[in-house]
Amino acid sequence: LAKVPALFHRLLCSLSLSPRFPTRSQMFAAEENVDFRIHVENQTRARDDVSRKQLRLYQLYSRTSGKHIQVLGRRISAKGEDGDKYAQLLVETDTFGSQVRIKGKETDFYLCMNRKGKLVGK
Repeated sequence: LAKVPALFHRLLCSLSLSPRFPTRSQMFAAEENVDFRIHVENQTRARDDVSRKQLRLYQLYSRTSGKHIQVLGRRISAKGEDGDKYAQLLVETDTFGSQVRIKGKETDFYLCMNRKGKLVGK
């Protein structure tokens, strides 16, 4: 009977040192070397069908003018008062990453940037 625990002990030792079961230090080393940049880049390219679409209502404040951003159709202004109907902006998100769309609630025009870097509504 004394041989049975010794055999059992040898079996446990061989299993714990087996390459199929990494040691604790090997597991932590593997976790430290993980790079998710490629996964994030791939996920942000396409729309995400798994996540639910989020709509939030915001007002964007301009420090330069001291007023709120307004979407007045194709024209964008930074002269809106707090609570102005044209200063209410819907921020839509439906992707994995940080891609958002900003739309004027009243006009349904999106806040865009032209090739010169000027804000326009489309």
